[in-house]
Amino acid sequence: MSLNLGNMDMESGDEAGRFVFSWLTLRYRDRMIERAYAQNDITKSLPLIRLTLFFATLLYASFGVLDYYVTEFALQSVWFIRFILVLPIMTTVVIVSFTRVFKKNPQLFLSVMMISTGTGVVGMTAVTHEPASFSYYAGLIMVVIYGSTLVRLQFVYSTVISIALVVAYQWVAIFYNPIPLAILINNNFFLVMATVVGIFASYIQELYVRFNYVSTRLLIEEKGRSEQLLAKSEAANHAKSEFLAVVSHELRTPLNAIIGFSEFLKMEMFGPLGSNRYKSYSEDIYRSGQHLLHIINDILDLSRAEANKLEITDEQFNLRDMIDGCMRMFRNKAAEEGIRLSYEASEDLNIQADQRLMNQVLINLLSNAVKFTASGGAITVTAFSDENDRCSIRVSDTGIGIAEENIMRVLEPFIQVESAAARSHEGLGLGLPLVKRIMNLHGGTIEIESTLGKGTTVTVTLPGWRRHEWSDNESGGNSEDRGDKDPHLVRSTAP
Repeated sequence: MSLNLGNMDMESGDEAGRFVFSWLTLRYRDRMIERAYAQNDITKSLPLIRLTLFFATLLYASFGVLDYYVTEFALQSVWFIRFILVLPIMTTVVIVSFTRVFKKNPQLFLSVMMISTGTGVVGMTAVTHEPASFSYYAGLIMVVIYGSTLVRLQFVYSTVISIALVVAYQWVAIFYNPIPLAILINNNFFLVMATVVGIFASYIQELYVRFNYVSTRLLIEEKGRSEQLLAKSEAANHAKSEFLAVVSHELRTPLNAIIGFSEFLKMEMFGPLGSNRYKSYSEDIYRSGQHLLHIINDILDLSRAEANKLEITDEQFNLRDMIDGCMRMFRNKAAEEGIRLSYEASEDLNIQADQRLMNQVLINLLSNAVKFTASGGAITVTAFSDENDRCSIRVSDTGIGIAEENIMRVLEPFIQVESAAARSHEGLGLGLPLVKRIMNLHGGTIEIESTLGKGTTVTVTLPGWRRHEWSDNESGGNSEDRGDKDPHLVRSTAP
């Protein structure tokens, strides 16, 4: 059986389904939820509970005046029950309600309060004589209604105690201190009706409170999710604003060079086009164009990856050959920056993957390493396989490093560790996010280890099923055809 909140089936969703409770006992099936509800209810109701307990004690004591007028022969016995046995228990419960002990198990103390007052009334019925014994059922009616509706005793406990008190009264009125049948029927009519009304009121009251608790909890959780989504949205907007600022800077710089140097060529400002000076301008234009192309390719590839439209085309190739080609691309740049560039890879690292994308992975890693490594530093590329045939490429540098709290951030697109206004290195920050997407497409992983000020190591790993052992014919020749004689070749270029 499930609880429906408005038009929402409490068992239809993961969130609301946690709040399913029994219609019979009004208790949540999840014990953690039940404990949380009980704690919340007592916290919110504690001032009212203390007030009702205090007034219950005061009223119970004040009825001692009525005892004096209606009880002629057993006044001492009645007062003994009321003032010596019951009132000390009630007073103790009131005092305990101001301590932490009460908060730990409030239903126990509230039950004790109702049981003590009810059994006190039943006891008074047992020790008094006619006609006083006919009248004390009215006190039991008050106990049942008061305990069921005012002191926030849970429905299960109030129902059990109320029924037990009515049964105890029947035993006393029929067997122990018999009351005339006509009077007993009259008393029972009002007592049973009051008990039924009290139980029903207790049920409806607690049902309403539990409905309200569920609604409040769901609203709080929904508000929390909304705030998280809003925070993420604001962060995304901020990140995209930063990204646009970076893009505008990165695109403007090479475009200015292309436009400026091409204008020199067009106007022949330094003489006819045959002048050697124009050759350096054409090289600058070429480099700026290549830089723009690289930026645009990164943006397009990442956009396709984000839209799940970047597809891979598997082909067989040698990983060391790919690394060798990429290292040659960065050799001159590293030499100009005064960076030692070296790599180590065995010749048997044959894989099945998208060569263009894997080439882009290594280019992006090397580009970052060169960009963030100062003159005199070193970059080392290592390719290896493990016992599970997984192939890994590790790029280590001695650059500026990444703070530990920023390591996960650099893998997210549009996130810049440095602000756009204070960036000291060119680039869009799309390299590592794109590497992550490409490795995910290949079923691989990326791991980053970094210490601020000491350097960074990035390791990309392909799963073992992408390992492919070639024969000499498949590889297009032996190692000597590729100029590789040592199976664990180490090549390095240094400034």
